[in-house]
Amino acid sequence: MTSSHNYGVNTLSLKGGNHDATRNYLEVLIYLTVLGMLVLSLQLLLRMARTQMQPRPKYVKPDPLFKDFAKGQNWSWDWVMVFAVRNPDDYVSDYQRRFTLRRVVERLESGGLETKLYKSYTYDKIFCKIRCSADRLKDQAAEVCYPLLLDETQVVARIEKGRKKPDGEWKWYPRRAGWLLTGENEAGEYVEREQDNAIVDTEGQSDYPYERFIYGKFDKRPDLQHPSVYVTYPASNSIFRSVDRLKLIEGIMEADPKKRGCNLQLKELLARGACLAIYPLHDDDELQTIQDRWLTPCDPPWAQPIVMVKDYFGEKVGMYFLFLGTYSTWLFYAAGIGIASFGLELLGGQYLTWATAACGICMSLWTTLFLECWKGEEARAKLEWGMTGFEETEEDRTEFEGREIHSPVTGLPDAYFPPRDKARRIVGSYLQIVLCIFYVSCVNAGIFYVHAYVSRYPLRNYVDFHHLADGPFGVPTVVTNLALALLIQATNALFMPFATRMTKVENHRTETDFEDQLIAKVFLFQFVNSNGALFYVAMAQGPLTRGIGDKQPWKTRRFDCAPYCLEHVSYLLGTIFIVRVVLGNWNEVVAPFLARLRKDAARRRGHDEDDAEYEDPASTSIRKRQVSPAEEQFEKDDYGSLDIFDDYGELVVQFGYATLFVSAFPLAPVFACVNNFIEIRVDGWKMCQNTKRPWPKGAEDIGTWESVLTVVAILGTITNSIMITQTSPAFTNVTSSYRLVAFVVLEWILIGAKIVLMSVIDDVPEDVELQEQRQEFLVTKIIVDEADEEIDLEDDEFIEIDEPKVYQSDPCLREDAGGGDEDDGPGGEKKEPDAEE
Repeated sequence: MTSSHNYGVNTLSLKGGNHDATRNYLEVLIYLTVLGMLVLSLQLLLRMARTQMQPRPKYVKPDPLFKDFAKGQNWSWDWVMVFAVRNPDDYVSDYQRRFTLRRVVERLESGGLETKLYKSYTYDKIFCKIRCSADRLKDQAAEVCYPLLLDETQVVARIEKGRKKPDGEWKWYPRRAGWLLTGENEAGEYVEREQDNAIVDTEGQSDYPYERFIYGKFDKRPDLQHPSVYVTYPASNSIFRSVDRLKLIEGIMEADPKKRGCNLQLKELLARGACLAIYPLHDDDELQTIQDRWLTPCDPPWAQPIVMVKDYFGEKVGMYFLFLGTYSTWLFYAAGIGIASFGLELLGGQYLTWATAACGICMSLWTTLFLECWKGEEARAKLEWGMTGFEETEEDRTEFEGREIHSPVTGLPDAYFPPRDKARRIVGSYLQIVLCIFYVSCVNAGIFYVHAYVSRYPLRNYVDFHHLADGPFGVPTVVTNLALALLIQATNALFMPFATRMTKVENHRTETDFEDQLIAKVFLFQFVNSNGALFYVAMAQGPLTRGIGDKQPWKTRRFDCAPYCLEHVSYLLGTIFIVRVVLGNWNEVVAPFLARLRKDAARRRGHDEDDAEYEDPASTSIRKRQVSPAEEQFEKDDYGSLDIFDDYGELVVQFGYATLFVSAFPLAPVFACVNNFIEIRVDGWKMCQNTKRPWPKGAEDIGTWESVLTVVAILGTITNSIMITQTSPAFTNVTSSYRLVAFVVLEWILIGAKIVLMSVIDDVPEDVELQEQRQEFLVTKIIVDEADEEIDLEDDEFIEIDEPKVYQSDPCLREDAGGGDEDDGPGGEKKEPDAEE
């Protein structure tokens, strides 16, 4: 039996011809062991998650002065600011003197926020909890035109009813069938005309009812409040979700005093040491519900509670998990392709040849199908989450610096940073990245040189280990692959803070610009760093072997794989994948859990409990001090925009591993699929248990990461075409010129197929586009109250009558719109309430 990856390489043979079969069994055993380790880590994670979320003591102090369910104000504290208790001899900067605890609290209360202060159980910190009344939240929502979901019943009732002016004329007409428009024609005759302008989808263009997922800005107009046109959430009896409250309170804290704001730049308070921490508080009940639905052992990726996640953590986090779930779902199909290809390779012979080619071709098309379908999911989420046009309202970053000028557009004061200075800084950043890539490439070259030397001269001066120096499982090969895998992980981790500092120096105006530049830098470095060794082994190792002298270390049987180097790529990529999975699970699960255990043990040893925030009114005994939820959450790690950036970066690197060299390692999508199945739980557990609640941010897409994935998909088509036509046994007896022709033909066939798929699959589905147009129309009528163009009654179809008919009720009115409950006016028109007139 031949090896599953023995593409013409002379390997050490054992008597009986069982060496290749033994190596196949060993390879399969290693892969199954790794998959078993992943399953065990999942079980450990779920066990920790169940035991870690223990029931905690509740706040039992009554709060009747704030909580009022009937008023729609049924919540507690939302934000926390933490201040240090300073000693008299501590150094205090001018900025810290300007923003002391007392002055910050004064500003918070001047903005209409409520505060509560208490000392930590260690007496070295002061916690300031912040909340906001329902009326103040409505004022802020109206000020910033905050978008809220409209109640479907109210949308139908109001749009079918229409709206009249105070003089009784229609301001905008009802959208229903069978209502009568009455009036006088030019001859002064009274006429009526039956109208049929109901919003119906006769051609089945959309699966959405027209009233579904309609978001409109909040308006305090009385007719929109009673009854409320906005959705009321049962838990709080409020039109605001918890994530809405957090966003609005953040806006109040940072708003200008002229708009009843507190004029506090939160990130600047943290950066300059005025505050130790600022973070939203977790809601244990809501968090427990999410965790119970999220951290399950067997639910597929498409069954995540995405709506609950985005309603609690914000749309930006929700978009990440939506992408992770969609990507993992599509990996199931890719894993099927990989398993089938690997099974055929185990059979050897012609099966191996065609399996290699079929796997590369199928995966090249898979990348396009996945990305195009993701664009549709992204557009659907943007509609359903009310994020349409979010980036158009983005404000400047707090860190942006520029000299003040008069805006050439509005004439108002504006910050200006010269584009030439920005361009110089960007060029300098990329020059530093080139140097980083050069240094890493030199280290990789050194590792390959040592490997080649040891392979040629295998410790002959000490012990004869020559039999260990050959083959993919030889000691030098295994050590080299492990060294390269560890180097990739270490350098990728070290480069991230370096790239962040460079991007901050470039002084970008908005958060989107900042993230786009950071993505470009990280992708450039990580792509070369993560895949450079693979490109070398797949495409340069063989030609380099033939082009140098016999005395060089490279001139050895181990490296004389040209043109069939897929075996070496397979084992190197497999090693990188395994190391990446193991280190990732250690860093994201085991290490945080152990660190938290150490913190809890140290806290129990070093401090006694004392009286404070928890108390039981029914008990006559004095209870000792318990650590409050705010203090517990202070000890957790932060989860900011750069953390979610790292999560996206990991997925992009994995996407490259799963597609660029899949012809050599068809099990790459399998490992990616299993890893992501666990990654969903790992990231969910991290969000629920190991980090503070993130500052909620909106997002209408995944940003530049989508363009990065498209570039990787195109490169994957090219690399797989090269490997099929240049370094696989499919073209053993073909000359180099014919191989080149085969490469060009295959590449352009695949690119042409990708272009066809991109043209056929819409980036924005038709029903989503139609619903966006409906949303724009309905909001202009119900919220903006925009008038319709007057319908001309001078038409041949109108009916002349001597006097108007009087109907008892309009049969076309829906029951929930209140049809038939009131007397109808002349012409069959329903009388409008006086308040609306």
